[in-house]
Amino acid sequence: MSTKPLHVHRETIWFDELDMVGVLHNARYAIHVERAMTSWYHSLADLDPSDNLIVVKQYDIEFVRPFTRERGELVVEISLERRGRTSAVFSFRCLSYPEGEDGPELLHARGIRAIVKVSPGDLRPAPWSDRFLAYEG
Repeated sequence: MSTKPLHVHRETIWFDELDMVGVLHNARYAIHVERAMTSWYHSLADLDPSDNLIVVKQYDIEFVRPFTRERGELVVEISLERRGRTSAVFSFRCLSYPEGEDGPELLHARGIRAIVKVSPGDLRPAPWSDRFLAYEG
């Protein structure tokens, strides 16, 4: 995975996201990654609107360490790993800093999210705009 994240997104974890044993429910990680991706897309002011028409092709999450802190902060780092003519693969890391930003990070989950840009209507793969292809992050 890339060393410098493309985007960093922070969210508070609430009690209703924890499972019966008091850890962040596994399905919630994907939701927080989706929110981080949406936050990144919204930060791209000059993105062609057609580049928002995507479908997820693959989601792979490895759970490393349980997140157990109600009202704790989950940090999601997004990195662009590779980009093709109609697809892109992003990596992500879900972290926390229980001792503050200067303390050690705890890795809770990591993985990849692969997407394909599609055309409206027929949902067939469509090429990225020149602006998206030129974007370096």
